Amino acid sequence: MATRVALGRQKRGLDENMPPARRRKKEEALAEAEASDDGGETTPQRRRLGRRASAAAAASEDGDDDPATRLSGLQINGTGGYRAGAIMRIRLESFVTYDRLEVEPGPNMNMIIGPNGTGKSTIVCAIALGLGERPAVLGRAKDVAEFVKHGAEQATIEITLAGHDGPVRITRTVVRENSKTRWAIDGRGATAADVQRTVQALHVQVGNLCQFLPQDRVVEFSKMPPADLLRETQRAVGREDLLELQRELAAQRREETKAMADRQRLAQDIDTLRKQNEVLERDVQRWQERQAAESQMRVLTALVPVARYSEAKDAHDRAREARREAHSRYQEARGAAGPAEDEMDALETRIARAEAGRRAAQDDLQAADRAARQLTSRLGRFEETQRDLQAGLEDIGKRAQRRREQIARLRAELADLEAAHAAALEPEGESRELAQAGAEISRQKLELKNEIIQLQDQQKGLVRAGRQVADGIAAQDRRLRDLDDVALRRREALRRVSEDSVRALEWLEQNRGLFEQHVFAPVCLEASVPDARYAPLIETVVAAGNLRMFVTQCDADYYTFTREVNDRQRLRVDVVRFPKALDAFRAPVPRPELQALGFDGYALDFIEAPAPVLAALCSRDSLHAIPLALGPVDNERVERAARFKEYLAAGTRFSVARGRYGSRAATVMTSRVRPQARLLSQGESDEVRAQRDAIRAALDQLRDQAAENERSMARLSAREQKVRNAHRDLEARETELRQERQRIAAEIAKWERQKVHIDTRRAQLASAVAEEKRDGHARAQAERARIQAQLRDNARARADAVAAIARAVREMTDHVHAIATAALAGLRDARALADLKAAAARHREAIAEAQQAFDRANDEYSRAKAEARRCLDETRSVTEDMTDEERQAVRDAQEERRDVTSEELELELAACRQRISMAANSGLSARVMEQHAERKARLAAMAAAEQDLVQALARIRKHKLRTRRRWEGPLQEIIDKIAASFAAMFDRIGCMGEVALRRAGDGIRPGPTTTTTNGNGANGTAGDDDDMPGAESAPAPDDEDYGAWGVEIRVAFRKDERMRVLDNHRQSGGERAVSTILYLQSMQDLVAAPFRVVDEINQGMDQRNERLIHEIIVSTACQPGSSQYFLITPKLLPDLDYHPLMKVLCIFNGEWQPQSLDVARYINNARAR
Repeated sequence: MATRVALGRQKRGLDENMPPARRRKKEEALAEAEASDDGGETTPQRRRLGRRASAAAAASEDGDDDPATRLSGLQINGTGGYRAGAIMRIRLESFVTYDRLEVEPGPNMNMIIGPNGTGKSTIVCAIALGLGERPAVLGRAKDVAEFVKHGAEQATIEITLAGHDGPVRITRTVVRENSKTRWAIDGRGATAADVQRTVQALHVQVGNLCQFLPQDRVVEFSKMPPADLLRETQRAVGREDLLELQRELAAQRREETKAMADRQRLAQDIDTLRKQNEVLERDVQRWQERQAAESQMRVLTALVPVARYSEAKDAHDRAREARREAHSRYQEARGAAGPAEDEMDALETRIARAEAGRRAAQDDLQAADRAARQLTSRLGRFEETQRDLQAGLEDIGKRAQRRREQIARLRAELADLEAAHAAALEPEGESRELAQAGAEISRQKLELKNEIIQLQDQQKGLVRAGRQVADGIAAQDRRLRDLDDVALRRREALRRVSEDSVRALEWLEQNRGLFEQHVFAPVCLEASVPDARYAPLIETVVAAGNLRMFVTQCDADYYTFTREVNDRQRLRVDVVRFPKALDAFRAPVPRPELQALGFDGYALDFIEAPAPVLAALCSRDSLHAIPLALGPVDNERVERAARFKEYLAAGTRFSVARGRYGSRAATVMTSRVRPQARLLSQGESDEVRAQRDAIRAALDQLRDQAAENERSMARLSAREQKVRNAHRDLEARETELRQERQRIAAEIAKWERQKVHIDTRRAQLASAVAEEKRDGHARAQAERARIQAQLRDNARARADAVAAIARAVREMTDHVHAIATAALAGLRDARALADLKAAAARHREAIAEAQQAFDRANDEYSRAKAEARRCLDETRSVTEDMTDEERQAVRDAQEERRDVTSEELELELAACRQRISMAANSGLSARVMEQHAERKARLAAMAAAEQDLVQALARIRKHKLRTRRRWEGPLQEIIDKIAASFAAMFDRIGCMGEVALRRAGDGIRPGPTTTTTNGNGANGTAGDDDDMPGAESAPAPDDEDYGAWGVEIRVAFRKDERMRVLDNHRQSGGERAVSTILYLQSMQDLVAAPFRVVDEINQGMDQRNERLIHEIIVSTACQPGSSQYFLITPKLLPDLDYHPLMKVLCIFNGEWQPQSLDVARYINNARAR
């Protein structure tokens, strides 16, 4: 079955393993056949094909069961006509769709034609894999074992290349079981590295899209960055030397950048050190000033004692003269003070006697004064008694009247109180009834309070249960959210695959206001697969790039998004806009018929997404037309139905390719489905659904429990409210009883107070009446007589006291007169004594002043003498250790400062010491001079190093300039030739196209020429040397990121359309194909590769462009000396131009072949036409 799916029923062909004699016999039989296979008229196209192309196809039965297909061409005879590295023969066994194949291409252009699915692109795959490339270069399967024919254990690829010394045969054997490869070169075992070295020696570049462009990688050419395109172009034209120069330029630019950075750092270090040295120079100046100050201090230290001695000697002479004059004045004062002393002694004796008499009279006066004061006090007491007795007489009458008034008032009050008390009854009975009612209410309140406490306890229990239920619900909700939250995981998965897509999505989310309609996020975030079992199938059907594409709904949003994301941010994301609605995509087979074939449904049935997103997926990946099945299906029945180009069943992807001609034989490619989805993995498995159902059941149970708790809580709350209302009613009744009891208690208290008041008033009335009865008129008369007798006795005592006071006053007057007489006599003598004492004091003061003046003069003389002696000693000690020069300096300074006092010199010396102290506090030392010298030396060395760097930088730039000239000139010439050919070819097809060398910068510009001064004062120049162009002009353009230089292709396919950069977004598939092939053809005259391969580049072109492109390819590829060229196409237009150097290889492979075919006869008929 596998053989039928891959090849159809192929029973004819030559067996590579048959004996040589039998093989030659069969080849001769094929060559001698004359008959035509159909005998009809041939079309002009076929006649043209027969005249200009040599083609061979063989398919005959030889009795063997192994099918084989052979395409024969030019025989291998040395390497004549083939460039070194060109392909001379291709032989395959059990490779993809072929059991066995042998092709011998021509040295120039080879056109491989045949219906779809016959294995044209398989030859391209064989060339790439057979020459040591990885499967990834083909853009198809990633595992080389997938290229082994279905049902075979291993596959063999044999490529014979034209070598410099003869053919080179490279053999690769691929084992399916472990994907291992065995290599051989000319029949001898080799390694993959050996093959790579052999291929590289022949300049074969299968990995270069400019040389080898498989069908599945045509779109990658338009995606290729300009820098990569430039590198591949240099390789394709055989200028590895230019590529090496580009790498050398990039390295030189890095070296230059490093040197510039080193120079900048060194300049900064020099500047820093220079600033530090400037600070140090100030320290040096301060240190020198300190040294000068110390020298000056030594001179001043010696000069001050000299000045002091001079001043002390002058002071000594002046003090000696002053002492002599003071002694003379002292003697004169002592002679003038003698006569006044005797007179002063007589006056002091008289004054003493008068003072004794005065003191005796003063004592008598004080005794008389004390007696008078006692008599005066006694008289005061008599007068106070007189007043008290008069008041007692007056009070006797008033007291009787007040007592009578009090008795009347008490009787009236008593009558009123007894009347009020008699009217009030004692409320004791009513109080007892209220007490009984209050006790009953308290009992009822206690019962209600206990019931409320019970209800609250029950409610607390329900609250605790409710919290537990709420916690359970929250926990289950978290588990449910954990199952549901796939958006974050999908975004992180997208980030791992394409950081650009996530950055574009973040920009979209922040700027949705810029768009007219909703712009959908990448498909993998918008879509979901409810059934996780189908997620790997969906990811297999949908291309990886389409899972990351953004979908817009209008042209304005499309251009807004692409301008920002693709043009400005340079993000590599795919943006689409499909005007076609989802309803426009119809399934090829009704679903009942589909299910009858064993399928579960179409891919569209198992994915959920917004309609525009699904429409984009249908347009790009045909989700509406690809059936899926988890289990196996009847493959033969599906293939017979011929309704599907692709389907997935039992973990395998089946790609069905059918020929467009003949019997439309089917070729089926199979590949394994990825076991696990990466971006659409949010679908639920049975286990997840079971967990979700269990969580939801638990949530329902918890919610029912919560609802029951709420109902119980409502009932308890209602009962509690009812009990509380009853409790409030009882409290209101209790309040009323309390107020009534308080009122009755107040009345009882009032009744008791009235009774107490009545008793009090009765006692007061009885006391007043009794007192009135005791006190009568007779008693009052007796009291009045007694007081009058006391008044008479007190009056006599007052008269005696007044007479005694008069006698005491007369005695005091006599004593005062005696004191005054004695005082007057003493005052006269005291005045005379005072005058004498004043005169004597003046004489004593004069003597004391003269004595003090003499003492001071004598002390001053002694001090001056001692100071002069000390200053002389100090001067001698200071100048004793001086050198002659220092003594001379001191003498010079003394001469200069002849009029300067010692104090001024001391101030100058203190200022000098202050300066020295400040310098000492700054931490300066003799080390500062050494540091200054060291830094000057370092500055000189660093300036020299800077000069070395400047010179090295100049050398680097010279070398870089020479390298750039060696690289840029030839490169620009190559690009100009390619651009000219590209523009001319585009002009031939009525379009516009240009190719340009795009320069790029790194943002680092050389600094301007500057002059620096080194540490020893020498000048140095930093900057470009004279050989660098523009050294004295404006800065050079920023175009030195040589690794980022690239080739930029711009095209325009419509009138009045400006040219746009070729990329994977702006141009259609046909436009990209035209641009790609014309760029490749523009290099045809320059290419150094031994062969070039282009697979089905004409897919998507209209007939006009396809015809024009074919003419261009033929005209460029069939020039003498051009490299070998392979053009693979499944279709041919009529009346195409051909060239004698072309070889057309027609593939006859598949079940559509007739049962019998006489190949020799077919060839003869073709030759005859």
